[in-house]
Amino acid sequence: MRSLVRLPHSLVALLILLLMPILALAAEKPPQPEEANLVVANRHIATFRAEFGGATPRARAERAARRIELASEAVKPLKTNTVSYSLDGKSGIAIRAGDQILFALVPADLEADAGLTLEATAAKAAEEAQRVLDAYHEQADVKGIVRGVLLTLLATAIAIGLLWALLRAGRRVTESVQQRIERKLAATAGVGWARYTYGIVLRVAQVILIALALVLIDVWLTFVLKQFPITEPLGDHLIDYLFRYTGHFGDALLGALPGLVAVAIIIVIAQAVAGMVRSIFDAAQSGNLSLPGVHPETASATRRIVVGGVWAFAFALAYPYIPGSSTDVFKGVSVLLGFLFTLGSAGVMSQLMGGLVLTYARALRIGDYVKIGEIEGVVRELSTLSVKIVNIRNEEITIPNAVLLGSAIYNYSRRADSQGTMLSTKVTIGYDAPWRQVHALLIEAARRVPAIRKTPDPTVYQRALNDFYVEYELFCQIHEAQQRVPVLSALHASIQDCFNEYGVQIMSPHFFEQPAQPVLSPKSQWHAPPATPADSERPRS
Repeated sequence: MRSLVRLPHSLVALLILLLMPILALAAEKPPQPEEANLVVANRHIATFRAEFGGATPRARAERAARRIELASEAVKPLKTNTVSYSLDGKSGIAIRAGDQILFALVPADLEADAGLTLEATAAKAAEEAQRVLDAYHEQADVKGIVRGVLLTLLATAIAIGLLWALLRAGRRVTESVQQRIERKLAATAGVGWARYTYGIVLRVAQVILIALALVLIDVWLTFVLKQFPITEPLGDHLIDYLFRYTGHFGDALLGALPGLVAVAIIIVIAQAVAGMVRSIFDAAQSGNLSLPGVHPETASATRRIVVGGVWAFAFALAYPYIPGSSTDVFKGVSVLLGFLFTLGSAGVMSQLMGGLVLTYARALRIGDYVKIGEIEGVVRELSTLSVKIVNIRNEEITIPNAVLLGSAIYNYSRRADSQGTMLSTKVTIGYDAPWRQVHALLIEAARRVPAIRKTPDPTVYQRALNDFYVEYELFCQIHEAQQRVPVLSALHASIQDCFNEYGVQIMSPHFFEQPAQPVLSPKSQWHAPPATPADSERPRS
């Protein structure tokens, strides 16, 4: 019995499950037809949003347009009026021209959010339809057409004259700016920002002239269209667009004005602070001002870092006030620049940090004579990325800062002002030449070179006692480090002359077999000229 009782309930539940999709489709609202606008002679008359008499809104609009065009063919313009009606329990208002029904409006045609009654909407539609009928009859008036054509020709002539005047004014502005640029460049020998400054002024003037020309064309076209009844609404639309966009531009400009003022104030303050920083560090660089931890050699780099920090801080403050900074365009550009900076900054930052290390280590100055690896020459430029050196062959060599950090730097000019620049050369002489004579010959050769300083005296050291010869090294000092190569050449020539003059051979002997007698310097030759007995008292280190 229980199974018999439950069976109907199970069947009901199954039927409900099967019918649920059908019930859901039935519960859905039927699709609303697409609305259609009734536009005749460039004038909007009404909007149809509902079906009426089995006709869609589009079909209703097409039928109404044909009826209005037929009504406009009457000899005298017909007067429009509205008539209320009720058909099959449905009420509406018909718009007529004389005794002809043009179209009808029903409550479903009303716009939900407009708040207008059907009577007010129908009265407005009748008024617009009357304007259309009047426009068709005015368009058929020959006198009106001739008048419109004549006014159009006159307006066209005036517009062409004004455009010609604008073109002449643009040419005069261009010629004036070009002459100013040429005079400014002639006064500054082609150096300066005059070309770019006047170029910006020229572009701004051209944009203003183009805007004036567009406004003139818009006004002319509006005037021409309004001379003919059929195209009169188009002229109204053009002037409305002009004022609308001008208003939008003015509103945007006024809205951006507070931000622009804030940006200008920040720039002025940042420029003042940067100018003060420049003056302070320029004074420190010239030696007129002493700053703790800032040397004249590092003042320029420190100034650039501090000024860059000032402008970076100013940009961070000004960025939120820049018009459009919160738009997606600014965000996309910021992301792109950040991505590019991330990809390309590794090598650049390495060079920049290398430049800072070299600057604050004061290892190099412009004009120093240095040797870096196999490169020897005068420092001509110290930049944030590299160092430029000009060698004795007048070749400019660029060395990246990252390379300099891993190389030994020999600076021959750093102590040249106070102690002179040390210059040295080596010779190897056999054991049969008295060392005292060799010392005296090397010192005499150094004294004969005018570019070598007289004080302190040149010094000779015996650097090594090799298997076959003795290695001597002569040390002397010169006034200018840049003259190392020519002075060293002159010193070598002087050494050869002195040794030849006193009959001492400059050679490094090698033996293939033991000589028959010892290769010695006899005691009687220990003080051979130009050596003197006093030379024995000199240190032999």
